[in-house]
Amino acid sequence: MKKRLLGAILSTLLTVTMATPAFAEITWTAEKLPAGYTTNEWENKNFFLNAGTAIKKDTYTYYIKDLHGNIMKNAAFAGGMTTNADGVVILGNGHVASYGTQQGQLEYANTLTYEPLSWHQDATKSTNEKGVSNLWYGRSDGCYPISKWQWLMVSPDGKKDGLKYAYCFNEYGYLYTNTITPDGYMVNELGQLIIDGKVKTIDPKTNPGNKWYGYADFPIGALGYDYDSCGRAAQLWGTPNPFF
Repeated sequence: MKKRLLGAILSTLLTVTMATPAFAEITWTAEKLPAGYTTNEWENKNFFLNAGTAIKKDTYTYYIKDLHGNIMKNAAFAGGMTTNADGVVILGNGHVASYGTQQGQLEYANTLTYEPLSWHQDATKSTNEKGVSNLWYGRSDGCYPISKWQWLMVSPDGKKDGLKYAYCFNEYGYLYTNTITPDGYMVNELGQLIIDGKVKTIDPKTNPGNKWYGYADFPIGALGYDYDSCGRAAQLWGTPNPFF
């Protein structure tokens, strides 16, 4: 019975993959490459995630990878977060994000005062420069989504209507607005995903998404916005991004 169920799941996922249309081709130019762009110095297998905030498992140290999987060194991110010459993340409060073990991270987290995630605006940046805004999402010690699509129930203008909207954040944690994202999707002036000319929304009460994965938050290049694409996104989770 278990083998039959596994075979059915694999068959469904394979069908989803074959039916998924190709992404738009992306041409990377010098001005789009992130600061500290280097060749990838460590194998992906040592890390969890190929883009955005990544954990090196043997030391439980946090790094940030660009969309090509390269460690971003000496870089500055939204919310005051930075990386040092080795690429290790330093939070906006000055804390070096290297914990030794997962338990070490949990012990550090228990010393913090709870602060909910929320929208912020960086007054030192333009409201929109080449499709990247000065909006970011996170806490006072730094941004949360980096090189990532995030489904959120509150928009940058504070609107809450009980629906989820998809937002895309660049490799520095800033929101894409009124542009085409690196993986070929259109977003409006609020950074909300547009599919077939309409803002894509999810009602979590009536539409939980793919029965295995729901509507998950995945790195750029692995957006799940309907039943089929959620299954495909799950296949790409934690694997080298095939589009960059």
